[in-house]
Amino acid sequence: APPALRRALIARDHGCVVAGCDAPPQYTQAHHVTWWSRGGTTDIDNMALVCTVHHTAIHDGTVDLTMINGRAHTVPPRWLDPAQKPRLNRVHNRPP
Repeated sequence: APPALRRALIARDHGCVVAGCDAPPQYTQAHHVTWWSRGGTTDIDNMALVCTVHHTAIHDGTVDLTMINGRAHTVPPRWLDPAQKPRLNRVHNRPP
């Protein structure tokens, strides 16, 4: 991500967005929620910070990301959560 976009992602996400992960911004990568290879845009509304472990999990289909009200939520694998409820990472993103 361009430097200005990365700064905006850090200000919004504060670290990895995957529920329960405490990885700080310096250990994250900018991920396209709708993948760039599938037509996703490189902008704040379609990107989120994820650590290397969770970036791999997203790309191998173990974890999914979705944006709800401008914030990235993770959807755990079906075997872990049959209801597939999107989860906000409250480690970094406490309620306003």
